[in-house]
Order: sequence, then structure tokens, then C-alpha cells
Amino acid sequence: MAILLMYNKIASIILNSAKAAGLSDVYVAQPDSLKENLAGKIFVLAEIGGKKNEGRKIFDFLVSSLDDNYYNDEKILFRGKIEGLKIENIFEAAIAKTNKNLADFLTGEKLHINPAATNITIGVIYENKLHFANFGRNRALLIYRHGENYEMINVEANAAEAPESGEEAEAGTAKATKLFSSVISGEVPFGSYFVFASEALPEYLSGKEMISILTKLPPITAAEQIKNVLLKMNTYVPFLGIIIKNTAGLSGLETREELAESLSARPAASSLNYTEEKTEEMLAPAGLISFSKIWRQLKEWGGKLTRPIKAERKRYLRPEEKDNKENKTQPPLDLGQIKSLNLARADSFLIKEKIFFKKKPGWLGAAGKRLAQQALNIFSPEAWSGLVRYWRAWLKDLNPRNRWLFSALGLVVLIFIGSLVYTNWQHGRQAIRAEFTSLVSAIEEKENDIDAHLLYNDEAGAGRILAEAQALIASLPQKTKEQKETYQRLDEKLAVMSAKIQKIVKVPASQVNDLSGLGAVNLVYAAGKIYAAGGASVYELAPGQASSTKISVNGATDLKNPIFDGTAIYYQDANRVVRFNIKTKAVSPVNITGLDQSQVSDFDVFSGNLYVLAKTQNQIHKYNKFTTKSDWLKETVDLSQAAALGIDGSIYVLNVDGSVMKFYLNKKTDYAAGALSPAMASANKLIVGDDYLYVFEAASKRLAVLAKQDGHLINQYVVDSLDKPKDVAVDEEGKAAYFLSGEAVYKVSLNQ
Repeated sequence: MAILLMYNKIASIILNSAKAAGLSDVYVAQPDSLKENLAGKIFVLAEIGGKKNEGRKIFDFLVSSLDDNYYNDEKILFRGKIEGLKIENIFEAAIAKTNKNLADFLTGEKLHINPAATNITIGVIYENKLHFANFGRNRALLIYRHGENYEMINVEANAAEAPESGEEAEAGTAKATKLFSSVISGEVPFGSYFVFASEALPEYLSGKEMISILTKLPPITAAEQIKNVLLKMNTYVPFLGIIIKNTAGLSGLETREELAESLSARPAASSLNYTEEKTEEMLAPAGLISFSKIWRQLKEWGGKLTRPIKAERKRYLRPEEKDNKENKTQPPLDLGQIKSLNLARADSFLIKEKIFFKKKPGWLGAAGKRLAQQALNIFSPEAWSGLVRYWRAWLKDLNPRNRWLFSALGLVVLIFIGSLVYTNWQHGRQAIRAEFTSLVSAIEEKENDIDAHLLYNDEAGAGRILAEAQALIASLPQKTKEQKETYQRLDEKLAVMSAKIQKIVKVPASQVNDLSGLGAVNLVYAAGKIYAAGGASVYELAPGQASSTKISVNGATDLKNPIFDGTAIYYQDANRVVRFNIKTKAVSPVNITGLDQSQVSDFDVFSGNLYVLAKTQNQIHKYNKFTTKSDWLKETVDLSQAAALGIDGSIYVLNVDGSVMKFYLNKKTDYAAGALSPAMASANKLIVGDDYLYVFEAASKRLAVLAKQDGHLINQYVVDSLDKPKDVAVDEEGKAAYFLSGEAVYKVSLNQ
């Protein structure tokens, strides 16, 4: 099992990004443990001038391309097996691919980057090795220990140029200008800090202030402290930054450097605690005492009570102490010894220490034992009855004046305790209310982000943010009436956005034909008319007319799976296929050589040939002119989830989850018709039109329309008004769908 070593701590700074003219954003990758162990973390810090929406497109593409080109490079998995292959080589290759991808993206999207207003830094941190490329005026600052103090240097200004090879020198003038043309590489010294910042950050925050904050606080806390300092300046300049601290060599025990760092941070923490205490005193209601003040007072009293015990304990000496005293030798060290082990390597950052503590018996254990024995008396009825008798006798001995004073004191104590309880209850309510308000604000911000993504037809990005918003709203409390109303309002808005992302359209249905008593179970639309079938009969209907023409099929028992090939409708009936000519109304059985009906999941007719879906055999059988059988698929394909098929020259196979596979020239092709959302579980019909594919699921009352060219989703029509729809037929030219529900036909308009 691989063990992930934490070499670095990383924190980001984003402030006033929404107030900037262009886009300002920071990205730090969060790969899984395996990828991080093999390849580290990549990061991006960017200011892109121009329109904010164009900047967002460029930034999102840059992050996605860099992440894909770096983490999905197969050389990462073989880095330990190929001699000389380093992380910097893989990162440089990823930058080269990203440059090309970004250039193609800008050309294809007709976007333009203004170099004067654009500053981008990309990089990777792996163990204590840092590699980055810079475009623009972003700063790269190293804060390292020099003697007893810390110093800061600009890395780019101090980086030495690597010598170019002969080929690169000759081709240098011929190469096209790239966004990231050079890579700076080096090691981050142990206990040092590396800061990538926008140009504005070092101008508003001095180097001395930055060193003071970073070296005394952990990176995440330091980032928040820097934000607080910048907010006090009341400026609307955007600030960006990434803080990296090298923690290589840390184990379960702190190193001396970490210990010194934590000690140096204590004055700052003490100052913050003092400010917090003074603020609490000013905000506390008059006449009330906070629990924190009572606790501090009790600690002081406890210290006073323990002093006599400690003084008394000094009078008694253990036998070994007596021997030492008589021999005038020094007693053994009680606090233990610290022994530093030799370092494994001269360049190792790992410092190992062992601390040996001696077992020291003392008064604390004996006092704890006595206290536990006394605590058992709480559960003794005799102890409580004795206490009651004592208090009664004591009150009886008091004179009337003192008895009244004692009663008044008891009343004051009760009022005091009541005020404490009420105050803390009020503080708890305020904290709950503040947390609820914060959650609501976060959800509303997510909703605004979803609207922005939908504005630019980015359903994938909107879907990701919707999932985050749904996770937040699930954590909202619903105890009070106000909370329930707020939850309902946010949930309804997210439901509307979810429908937009999933392209769900709820449409009304109007009845056009009554089939009462006809026993129809399926529909097909052909040449402007609707044909309903069931049992041994076919009914010809005109939409909107009450009358129908019945055609009986001799010997038929269960006409199902109607297929229209342009001139005739083919029905599957028990162990045969029946052909119904829509012009002559003639019905005739089709003789099919070697057809095994038990293997037929669905079928279609194209150019006089029969194509049968046999999902149990993972095959599509072709019956040339309904006679000669052959295997149409020439490769192995999993058809276990197939439900239906349709043909227009290519063959389309529908799966039960609503996804569609496309086959051409006997092989599967790339096609974007993936599983639908909300997920389907029993999609059961596929209609192939001239421009669209129609996927029907009776259980969800849903008809999904896909673009036939590439399979992307157009709309999903949901007919909630129908009880239990059985089948659907589509008039693509008239942009209408006809649903068979119960014993009636209903019409729905399709507006794609």
C-alpha cells in the first residue's frame, strides 16, 4: 500500500475578485492520493483582462487542459522505471501541449488575450521540488531563514538562465510566440515559504509584514490574516496569492524548527485572545458574568488550594530520596531526557528525536483515589439525609434577621443563575441564526453561478454547481417556520434550475381519439394517420376524428412492436412477422427462414432486409430479403442492456438507461448519446426520425429528443397529466407526439 508523505502545506488568497474588470482566480488541484504521491499538485494563478465571461472560459479551459495533460500523462506511472525521467520533464511536456491546446481554443472560440492586462502563473510542487512558468507580471517570492531572521527574494530576478542546446538556439527565432515560453525549476528549502502573488499584493503589503505573518502562522491561517489586513485598506484592487510551505521531514514529533515557530507565534495568539476577551467584556450585558470569567476565577482558586498540598508534600521523602540526601548525591532527573539521533544523510531534512520519561509516583494519584472514594458518597442515601439534617440545624440556629438575609442571598443566586442560562441561550440562538444565514448566502451564491453557466449554455458546469448547492441545502435546519419557508423557497428555485439543466419540459396533453373497447396496446404514425393495434386487429385513425377503420389479421394473437418502413407496417406476432400494407390494407405473413422468436428483443426493416436484435447473443442478425441469415456485427459488443433498435443506414441501439449506441459498417462508432438525467431505468422504445432520435420510457412518462447527428440532448418532454402511458408515435414533420394512455390517444406539441 502506498503511503502519501505530506511535503507541503498550500493555501490560496482570493480577495476582491468580483470587483475586478476582468477575471481573477486561483486554482489548486486536489488529486487523489495516488496521483499526488506520484506527481504532486498543480496550481494556476491568473488575472485575465477583458470581459469577465470570456476570461472565465479561458481560465476554465486552461485549468482543464493542464490537469488533463499532466495527470493523464502515462509517463507518470513509469517514472520510477525509466531512468532519467523526472517530474520537470513531464511538466514541460504538459506545458507544451497546453500551449497548443490553448492556441487552438482561442482560435476556435474567436477569443483574444490582451498581454498587457493578463498575468498567469502555472506550476507544480512535488516533494520539495518546484517548477513553474510565468506570463505577465505575477511575483514569485521565496522567504527563507538566514541566520536568526528570514529574508525574501524575487526568484525570477535571481534565476539563472539554462544554456540552450544548439538546435534550440538556431530555431529560437523561428518558433512562434507561446503563452508559457520558459520553466523555472528549483528546490524549496526546508522550513521556507514560497509565495506566488499578483502584482498588487506585494505593493499593498510590505515584505516585513508578509514575513511576520507567514513565519508565525500556518499557511491557511496566514492567508486569512493577510485578507484581514488588506480589507482594512478599504481598496477595491483584486489580490491573488498562493502560499506554499515546505514541511518535508515532519513526522509525528515536532522538529526543533517547528517548535521554535510555534513558540514565536504565541505572542500573536496571546494578543488575539486578549482582544477577544476585551470585546466580550464590552458586549456582555451589565450585571451578568460569563462562564469564561467564572472558569478563570475557579482556576485561580484551584491554584491557591493546591499550594499547601505541594508545600506539605515537600516534608516527606521517598526512600531513594533519603539515600541520596544522606549520600549528598543528586536525585535522578524527573522530567526525562532528550536524545537526538544521528541523521541518516547529510542532506536529509528529517530530524528524529526520542524522549524517555521516568515514571514518577506522586500525590496526584493518591488524591484522585481519595476523590473517587468521596464521589461514591453522592449515591448514598445516608449521605444525603445527613446533609439535609445539617442544613436544617444550621438554619434553625440563625436569628430571624440572618435568616432573611440568607433567603435574599438565595434569591439573588437564583436570579444570577437564571440570567447566565438565559444569556448563554441567547448566544446559542444567535450562533445558530448566523450559521443558517451563512448557509443561505452560500446557496444563493451557487444559484447565481448556475444562472451564469446556463447563460452560456454550459450545462455540464451548471450541473456540477447544482450538485454542490443540493449538498448545502440538505444541511439546512428546518426547525422553525422561518427556516422551513426559506428551505422551501431555495429548494423550489433549485428544482427549476435542475429542470433547465436537464432540459425537462412539462407539457399538457389533449385527447384526440377515443379507443374505448378496442384493446389497442401500441401506436405507429404513418403517412399522416395513426395506426393502433392490439390482439388480432389494426385500427386506422385520423387525429382528431372519432371514427376508425378496423383491419382484422387472420390467425393473429398479439400484434406488437410496430415498424414502419415507408410503405408497410411490420408487426411481431407470436412466432411470426406480419406485414400490413397501408395503401392496399392487405395483411400477409412474412416467411423468415430460421427465425427464432425467443431470441428477438426487437427488430427493424430497412431496404427490404430484416434486422433482429438478439441481446442474449450480443449480436444483430441480418436476414437478407427475409431469407438468408448472417451476423451483422463484426466485433464484440455488450448488448445485455439493449432494449430497442432503429435503422436509417446506420443502426441505433437503445439501452434501458436511455443511452444510445450507434453502429456503422458493422462496427460501433463514437456517439455522445450518454445516459439521461434524471436516470432512466426502463427505456423501452426508440424512434429514428429524419433529424432526431426519440427515446420513450413509459414509467417516467418521458419522451427525450436527441439530435441524430451527434446524440446531444435537445429536450425531455414529461406528460404528468397522463395516468399510465403505454406507447408513443411521433409526427416529426408536424412536430407532435401521440401518446396511448388507457383507451385514448393524446397529442403533445414538440418545440425543439
